[in-house]
Amino acid sequence: MNIVLFAWCATSVLYLDALAAAGAPPSLVVTGTRTPPGAPLAATCERLGVPLERRDDVEAPDLLARLGAADLLLVAGCARILGAELCAAPRLGAVNFHPSRLPEYRGREPLFWAILHGEPVVALTAHRLTEDVDAGPILFQRSVVVPPRATSASLAPLVDAAGAALIPEIVALVAAGALPEGSRPDGPGSHFPPLRAEHGLIDFTRSAVEIDRLVRAARGEIAAYTFHRGLRVLVLEGEPGDEWAPGVLPGRVAGLEGDALVIATSGGLYRAQRFLFLDRVHDGPALAAALGLGPGAPFTANPAL
Repeated sequence: MNIVLFAWCATSVLYLDALAAAGAPPSLVVTGTRTPPGAPLAATCERLGVPLERRDDVEAPDLLARLGAADLLLVAGCARILGAELCAAPRLGAVNFHPSRLPEYRGREPLFWAILHGEPVVALTAHRLTEDVDAGPILFQRSVVVPPRATSASLAPLVDAAGAALIPEIVALVAAGALPEGSRPDGPGSHFPPLRAEHGLIDFTRSAVEIDRLVRAARGEIAAYTFHRGLRVLVLEGEPGDEWAPGVLPGRVAGLEGDALVIATSGGLYRAQRFLFLDRVHDGPALAAALGLGPGAPFTANPAL
């Protein structure tokens, strides 16, 4: 059995482990050039004796020729669109593991958008790769409950664990010589843009719940940040509350509470507990001391204020 694994995301090592446990270690693992030598994927490949190639030119003729000798290509977290020739090169084609219930949340970083929108349940979809992004026939879907206080970083391994649990069944199908045709996604679903830095900008005129979702969604993906008198401050962790501070405007400091800096929003108070400022992690009191923050001090989405 000849299976090739494209493994770009940090948790793709779960698929490598699952293939080895199923008695079908891949003949080749391909990852991006940014994957460091000490990454779990690299260490696991070395332990299993599986060849690992770091490359970004996955459409190169030499790789296409090698895929032509493979039974199946499995893709976990590849950040680029793969062409039709590559997807059709293996005998049974290519299967992608996408962290959403397709056709909802098509595109990149779906867990960020799902947490931002407060989804209680996400999913893992294994689907055939086609030229249309995340639109190929669906082979399997598995639901994953979003734990309380989940972040993009903490949710990703849970979703990919659900995908890795499908590996024994996929290996059995490959051994039998065929994969099911799959079912076409029902409707266009939803699609969100690739993440940009501005998606992490905190607007305290939103509610505390919305700000909390943004901070949790950003963790593991991008920086969630605000400004104090032109200085950029990253918010790493916090909690929403439904209490109000009478007379305190959104974005203004309401006070200190334990390790938290309490900031007013348009709906409740946000207790920001950990920050990154000048490359150092601060709790609320430490940040207040570093910046001279007192009641009424402003945080804003505008760096000019």
